Amino acid sequence: MKLLLSDWRVADDLQQTLAVSELWPSLNWQGQQIQFKGPVQLSLQITGQQKSLLLRGEIAANLELACSRCAEDFLLPMRCVVDETISLADEDEQEMLVDRAQDELDLSELGLQVLLENLPLQPLCRPDCRGLCSLCGQNLNRGNCDCETDPIDPRLAILGQLFRQDDQSKKEG
Repeated sequence: MKLLLSDWRVADDLQQTLAVSELWPSLNWQGQQIQFKGPVQLSLQITGQQKSLLLRGEIAANLELACSRCAEDFLLPMRCVVDETISLADEDEQEMLVDRAQDELDLSELGLQVLLENLPLQPLCRPDCRGLCSLCGQNLNRGNCDCETDPIDPRLAILGQLFRQDDQSKKEG
């Protein structure tokens, strides 16, 4: 969704309410595949103030991500607050959002930036996700595996090897 900026440059205290629903394509961000399930909802109150735009509202989306512990895909509903000020000055640092040639503000790009800023660094399918077995790779949320998982202090691992050798020599002898 694009917002034409020429109308906003000439009047202060102009206000507009927008409610936009868009389907977004999937994207790859920092090695994570993100699928948008259903439309992304963007609700904004736009206010023109002193050569800038004040954008307040929220963005809501359902994202399909891979859990960082068990690698299973899961649905993450997100609802994020939008509170941005966009300068209407010609020399602007927000080049990703404002297309100077067309004199437009890309609200979809703004919404995407807000979602990505609020995306968890380690997305989890649930808070108590048990992850994968480090030996066989089984998803421990689906059940336990048969791997020996006695935690051994690495500093004492050599003693464990000596005990196993001792047990084998007793069985052979």
